[in-house]
Amino acid sequence: MALSQCNQKSQGTAVVKDSDELSLNSKSLLKAYIDNDFSLWEELLSDDCEVLYNNDTLDKKTMIEGFKQQHSLFSSFSLSEDYSHTNYFNNGDIWTNHWFTVKAIGNFTGETDYGRAHTDLKWENGKVVVFQLYSDPSLIMKEATAMSEMSK
Repeated sequence: MALSQCNQKSQGTAVVKDSDELSLNSKSLLKAYIDNDFSLWEELLSDDCEVLYNNDTLDKKTMIEGFKQQHSLFSSFSLSEDYSHTNYFNNGDIWTNHWFTVKAIGNFTGETDYGRAHTDLKWENGKVVVFQLYSDPSLIMKEATAMSEMSK
């Protein structure tokens, strides 16, 4: 029996750290999102950062504007289960993985919602060049629908 790898460049081994500057920067970005302050996002994400939200491609500006709009849909944001670590691969790649739960109250439904999410950030020269966010969009869609219904 022969096994082969499908044209994927191996990253090999990695050193994993959870209290390094990049892991802490990932947590700081999340805190800034909660506080509705996107100056750190502007600083740490490269201008041409590749953004994937559930594999839909966005640009940095569109992502930040979308995050700002979430603050018109929800209030009383808080965090739990917040953990990040950074993988320093032997091929030079650096990726931070971040898991967390956001709790917020819908401004139009009045419901308290919890959304579990995961981000992956690829770093080059101290900047995020790839930002991947995976979360369930149904909470945002539910609140946006309630907002739309109230405006009729």
